[in-house]
Amino acid sequence: MPGQVGEAVSAAWEKIETWYAEQDASGFLLPPATPEEIAAAEKELGVTLPEPVRVSLLRHNGTLSDCWPGGTLLSCAEMVRETGIWRELLDSGDFDDVADFEADENSDVRALRRGWWNTGWISLDADGSGNGAVLDLDPGVDGSCGQILDMDHEVGPSGPTAADFVAYLEGQLEDLEDCVVVDGTYLETA
Repeated sequence: MPGQVGEAVSAAWEKIETWYAEQDASGFLLPPATPEEIAAAEKELGVTLPEPVRVSLLRHNGTLSDCWPGGTLLSCAEMVRETGIWRELLDSGDFDDVADFEADENSDVRALRRGWWNTGWISLDADGSGNGAVLDLDPGVDGSCGQILDMDHEVGPSGPTAADFVAYLEGQLEDLEDCVVVDGTYLETA
């Protein structure tokens, strides 16, 4: 099975890399993470990342800031930092008043655990304003481990937006089709 997972992640990345190359923006994609960086992130987060995420990190350890459709694809260290911020807010009780958020019409409420944040969520990308995609390693009763959610700091979590990490990458490729490179330094929606 890992071979199939690796092939699916590689196929998605090949298309993404082609898009960046066509925009003369291959430098927006960071070099691979080392196995040690991935292991350190997993230890800090207290999780084992799903194989597709590990394979992806071994290909690109994120992007430069504002060079991904959702803002920035997070590196191992940034995943730890961003997830840590959310966990600190959860632990401090900042979400106690909003624990029973009202899910939007695009959410499958039974796929998500109740609450504004969950310790089983890992930040994947971030827009710099408290929003981004998260990997759900602790889904609700009708969810699946590894599904992708959207976290909006003003309205809470929604989704799932993708069934798994490969579907997330494929969705990002679709979003890239609506982006342009500005001044050779960042992406913007056209």
